[in-house]
Amino acid sequence: YAQELTATGAVISAVEANPLAIGYASLSAVGDTVAMVTVEGVECSEATVKDGSYVLSRPFNIVTNGDATDPVAVDFIAYCLSKDGQAIATDNGYIGEDGADFTSAQPEGKIVVGGSSSVSPLMEKLIEAYKTVNPNAELELQTTDSTTGVSGALEGTYTIGMASRELKDSEVEGGAKATVLALDGIAVVVNPGNTTDDLTVDQIKGIYTGELTTWADVQ
Repeated sequence: YAQELTATGAVISAVEANPLAIGYASLSAVGDTVAMVTVEGVECSEATVKDGSYVLSRPFNIVTNGDATDPVAVDFIAYCLSKDGQAIATDNGYIGEDGADFTSAQPEGKIVVGGSSSVSPLMEKLIEAYKTVNPNAELELQTTDSTTGVSGALEGTYTIGMASRELKDSEVEGGAKATVLALDGIAVVVNPGNTTDDLTVDQIKGIYTGELTTWADVQ
């Protein structure tokens, strides 16, 4: 049976508790309580996601209504994409770029950042770090979901939205602009008692569409 869980931690706990379970979660959240399977023979790691050999990943996007114009938003986005901001992403298990040096313009004001619960833990760390660089700014973080992150950015509820997926055509047509904050490896995890150690993309698809219903089907 399928169980829909909205938080990464809940997925890990459910797989840990059930010998027959399979789930997927952010690479950064996977500890030693579950077993990570390889996909098409490739392990999920920072290196394999970055070089494209591991096929399951997603972008962590920051979303704005067109180009950001609010001075705090412009400065904060530049910080997120800088050497320091990208290092925070990498240090927390995501896949960042090298980034450029950053000097804050020290803008004053308040912005609201909201959306994806997957992006939120990384965003929280970026906001904390940015406040030490620019104490003049106030940044409020609201955790909802990717779709609300995009619609909030377009409607003005959020100055910056967060989405852990690509934008839909309709969202882009509505004026949404996505900037990749980092990549997130999607690890496929099973209970430690499960002897399955590798799955193909087709097998994973079969499991999640309900075509494959027992572990014997994928042995």
